[in-house]
Amino acid sequence: MRRALILLLALVGLSGCGSVFPDALLRGVDRSLTLGVLRSDPERYRQARVVLAGEIIATRPTAGPTEIEVLSRPLGEGDRPRPTDQSDGRFLVVAPDFLDPAVYAPGRRLSVVGTVTGTEGRALGERVYPYVVIRPDQIYLWARDFAYPYPYAAPFPYYRPWPYYW
Repeated sequence: MRRALILLLALVGLSGCGSVFPDALLRGVDRSLTLGVLRSDPERYRQARVVLAGEIIATRPTAGPTEIEVLSRPLGEGDRPRPTDQSDGRFLVVAPDFLDPAVYAPGRRLSVVGTVTGTEGRALGERVYPYVVIRPDQIYLWARDFAYPYPYAAPFPYYRPWPYYW
């Protein structure tokens, strides 16, 4: 009985450490490849399968694919982008279908499993910035974080702190 309980607790504990992506999709993914490594020698890692995450900067639908410009963030638990200011730079996700810019809005966080297709130089300010380009197999858009307008709103939705304005 004790062994069964320990095994059950171990399985429950490990279930929270998994990825949001299915295991079949993660086969062949090189977890050691961060955006910083990819940017150091992009031609060497062409066709590599990677998992990257970050915050959306802009979404640009074109006549064919949709381009999502992402500011990278380190991967956290479940392949979620960690809430930090640390970044290895920017990358482009070029999805073959239309993705609505209102849904894939600036500030939203996403994780992507995909293949590195190369780099593309684009103007960023007054310089040309080399973006690593990812062809996505799957994009996971994380739910928006809800922020309460003031600290007392969470437990008491109809409570208004002083001064009262009504």
